Amino acid sequence: GLPSSRITPPLVKSGEGPLQGVGYLDDGTMVVVEGARDKVGAEVGLTVTSMIQTHAGKMLFGKVK
Repeated sequence: GLPSSRITPPLVKSGEGPLQGVGYLDDGTMVVVEGARDKVGAEVGLTVTSMIQTHAGKMLFGKVK
């Protein structure tokens, strides 16, 4: 997933930020979605804003479309 791509991961928990939701892609990539805390338990359409590589793998950051 490159920035600006659209994905719809199911969100499984709240993120560390006040409005974040967190989901995972099929390959285990963690997706942190701004403005999606109220969408936990559902799939969301989002626009990826950035991606970082960590020791644990890739992390995507996005916002709800």
